[in-house]
Amino acid sequence: MSHTDGAESRVSRRASQERKKRNLISKIVVIGLGLLVCVAAAMFIPSDSAQFNTQEVQAAVQQLYLNEQQDYLNPDVTREMIEDTVEKVEHLGIKETEAVYQKAQEARQKFLAIEALSNVYATETAVIEGESVQADLKLKEDLTLASIQEISTRHQLTGEDELTTQINRLYTEATQVLEEVATVEELLGTLPNDLSGEVNLTELLPQLIEVETELERLEGQPSIETFQSDFEDKVTEVADVIKEQAETTEFDEALLETMFKCNTLSKNLSGSILDSRKLVSLTFDDGPNPLYTQQVLDILAKYEVKATFFLLGQEVERHPDLAKKIVEEGHMVANHSFGHPNLAEISDEEVLKEINQTQDVIFDATGVTPTMYRMPYGAGGARVVNLFPELESVIWNVDSEDWISDDAYLIYENVAANMLPHTVILMHDKHQSTVDSLELIIPDLLDQGYEFVDPLEVGMEFLYYE
Repeated sequence: MSHTDGAESRVSRRASQERKKRNLISKIVVIGLGLLVCVAAAMFIPSDSAQFNTQEVQAAVQQLYLNEQQDYLNPDVTREMIEDTVEKVEHLGIKETEAVYQKAQEARQKFLAIEALSNVYATETAVIEGESVQADLKLKEDLTLASIQEISTRHQLTGEDELTTQINRLYTEATQVLEEVATVEELLGTLPNDLSGEVNLTELLPQLIEVETELERLEGQPSIETFQSDFEDKVTEVADVIKEQAETTEFDEALLETMFKCNTLSKNLSGSILDSRKLVSLTFDDGPNPLYTQQVLDILAKYEVKATFFLLGQEVERHPDLAKKIVEEGHMVANHSFGHPNLAEISDEEVLKEINQTQDVIFDATGVTPTMYRMPYGAGGARVVNLFPELESVIWNVDSEDWISDDAYLIYENVAANMLPHTVILMHDKHQSTVDSLELIIPDLLDQGYEFVDPLEVGMEFLYYE
């Protein structure tokens, strides 16, 4: 190849390279312009995709709530659902002032506040579920005033909708209960420790009434059971002092009236020489009976009086729901043996089995362990009483003889003729005549000023028949 040919070849290659370079630059410019156009389009042309995401988020927020007002939460909502929805709202850059943002945050705050209530109240289910708010709640045993104040502050909600109001109320009430429990403890601390000297009853009795009122209002709350036991022990001491003073001192009417305003003290003094009240205890043996017990309960409810039912274990086994109904309506249940044998004619082992088996059966049906028993036929005497030192033996001092007569009016006349200032009436909820006689007996006794009490308040001086 000549020198001239080599030079021309080099020039040709350079020209080719320049053309390629220019073509590459042109492509880059075209791609760049295309990207700019796309960016501009995204900035100035509404995006169907973005609009769809906003609608999706609004729908997700609505699903957190039970209704269109967006106050109560959907009972099926979970923490994961709420956090996912809040994340979507924040991802879209929705402003904090917009309703959808605020409602998502409110849902989270309400959910956490409701969730935390399970650390406050002793319940196996949610305290609030949808629009349902549990009632008669009791606080957890280990809850302290400091802890509830901390939890309450952390979950205090702003707003005026119904759910917010309910949540804040539950936290406020929990705080108030623990403050009142602390007050009861302080009040108990003010009661005198030593009652061996002269006791100023004029000052002490109002204190007892105040403590009792607070204990009754806080029944079932943490520590109250312990405080109640301490209070009852103290009142028993006071009652002993009063009975001792009554042997040498005549109390004025105002002081006596104050004594019996304290229910716990009243029970300790019931039936004593200080008790001038007319007291009656209605007691029913041999039930529960499917034909007659409910009728008895209806009449007792009609006149708003309470009674005591001495139940047979074999009947409770047959009709447990009826035994439970007795308790649910506020009456006392007690033990009347399992099969109604004459306890005087059977061995100690058989007596123990009769009573203990019935204790278990009654507890299984009602959730209540009886503290009283009555011997069938009133038979068994001191031997049976000594077998059950932890239970109270209850007999009667007026027999309605409803087991003899099937005439309601004769039963009523028999009771009316034998009434005492302090009376335990024996009846049986297994006769229609007994049921009918109650419509005569109860209103008559109420008209005479009798108070209907449990058998132990009547103050019977003996526990068995010889």
